[in-house]
Amino acid sequence: MKLLLAGEPEVYARYLIAVMTKSGIDFTHIPPDRLQEMPSTQDQLSEYDAVVISDAPGSDLSDRMALLKEYVKKGGSLGMIGGWWAFTGSKGNYRGTPVEEVLPVDCLPEDDRINDSNGFKMIKKTEHPILKGLPWNDAPTICGYNKVIAKPDAEMLLTSKGIESIGKERVEGIKLAEEENPLLAVRKYGEGRTLALMTDASPHWVGGMVDWGTKRVMIGDMELGDKYVQFFYQILKWLAKS
Repeated sequence: MKLLLAGEPEVYARYLIAVMTKSGIDFTHIPPDRLQEMPSTQDQLSEYDAVVISDAPGSDLSDRMALLKEYVKKGGSLGMIGGWWAFTGSKGNYRGTPVEEVLPVDCLPEDDRINDSNGFKMIKKTEHPILKGLPWNDAPTICGYNKVIAKPDAEMLLTSKGIESIGKERVEGIKLAEEENPLLAVRKYGEGRTLALMTDASPHWVGGMVDWGTKRVMIGDMELGDKYVQFFYQILKWLAKS
């Protein structure tokens, strides 16, 4: 399995890098300030089983987007992970682009970042290899996400619902909001596949997911929950068709 991670400054990329290192994945990381080093031909892109975009400003990928679309059409895999520089975040700028065209979701025309101190609960919607073996009945709380619109042919794996406090003093209990928003979706495009995760893989949006699980996994100087590692490994494994 060989992956290309485009975006994510080192301080945030270390979470996904830890998962890939622990899982023995061969990967290349190109941080935001070096996006000009992205593969510029189909032959170069085809060396990778999947490309993951995470916090990569869309304007800095403009001349690579058509290439990525063709890569997926011919059988490659493309995933986007949420964050301030994803979808239509502060530097996202993916609306109306070839990358948006192949993703399972459409971007909003305005800033799509949603934050709430109460957090959001992850809701499992279907069975899928990405979700297998994880305790969704006790899913972790996330702190934010990019709001998007699911395409008609997207397969929705996870949604999120806001956590609301009950009572004047906000201490009588909690309930989940009625509104349900896309959180993890997949799609077939051409001969390839795409994925969109609307929350981040690193703090702060990832919230309690970093500690998800009853066991701790030490990777270098990082300590992560075993279910967090499993979840993101299964995302990457599915993308790579491995």
